[in-house]
Amino acid sequence: MRRHPRMTRVAQAIGLALTLFAATPAEATVAVQVDRPQLVEMSDLVVRATVLDATSRWNEDRTQIITLTRVAVTQHLKGAGPTELVVRQFGGEVDGLVSRVSGDARLEAGADVVLCLRRGVGVVYLTAMAQSVWYVGPQASGATPEVHRDLAGLTLARMQGGQVRVIEHPTADPRETLPQLLTSLAALGRRR
Repeated sequence: MRRHPRMTRVAQAIGLALTLFAATPAEATVAVQVDRPQLVEMSDLVVRATVLDATSRWNEDRTQIITLTRVAVTQHLKGAGPTELVVRQFGGEVDGLVSRVSGDARLEAGADVVLCLRRGVGVVYLTAMAQSVWYVGPQASGATPEVHRDLAGLTLARMQGGQVRVIEHPTADPRETLPQLLTSLAALGRRR
């Protein structure tokens, strides 16, 4: 699969920002802000899913705690794949030791979510931490469900003139219904 040069630069900038600024003492992670078209382009899969369960354990060389979360895919909006995926994230709890990554998404059992994912070997990864997850909110009987992202603990930055600049007052996502989000993501997923 051929990657667009601009997307490669965005991915490199995200990696650089995460490497330089992750887990600051103020309990925030700085990440490059990714708009929806960029997020979908960078993702191998975009799915709606239900979170099933999660287990935490040490990674292969016992240097970090990781969490493996099983999700049941109910709809593929970009890409194709199995109806069950395992999302790998840093952090979790093992033997009373807790490790958290500020700014990463929390995937709780039973949650209805829309995820932007990158493929790995036997697992998938969130494309851009908490920016990659929309939570489908509870709805009143007969009401159209709304979606939201939880970017708490995530400080956003953007590339300007080859420099990473912190966004002092990022704007919140506009209110959006689940059908609006799904239509938007599916349309972006068809662009290749």
